[in-house]
Amino acid sequence: MVDIATRVWNHKWKIDPIVRSLIDTDFYKLLMCQSIYRNNPDTNVTFSLINRSKNLRLAELIDEGELREQLDHIRSLSLTRGESTWLRGNTFYGKRQMFRSDFMEWFENLRLP
Repeated sequence: MVDIATRVWNHKWKIDPIVRSLIDTDFYKLLMCQSIYRNNPDTNVTFSLINRSKNLRLAELIDEGELREQLDHIRSLSLTRGESTWLRGNTFYGKRQMFRSDFMEWFENLRLP
């Protein structure tokens, strides 16, 4: 069991991963991913962040080392068997098997660069 008081006091305590799963995202991003996979599989995609709070200077608030640790952790993630089963077997928006088998096979083997 974690001693919360010690954890709060000890600033060297390793923080938990913020992202714990590849499906820890907005659902529409998974749908967009499948659409790109199906319609433009050779297209390179990128991620960008838009800080809508201009008065918050993120570079002054976020430690670069901690950010790199979080990004390195994300690179180690892969879709678990349970997550794959959940995506394959659930009904979303009244539609069963919303994710095609070929996309799911690709997603199960995805490793982020």
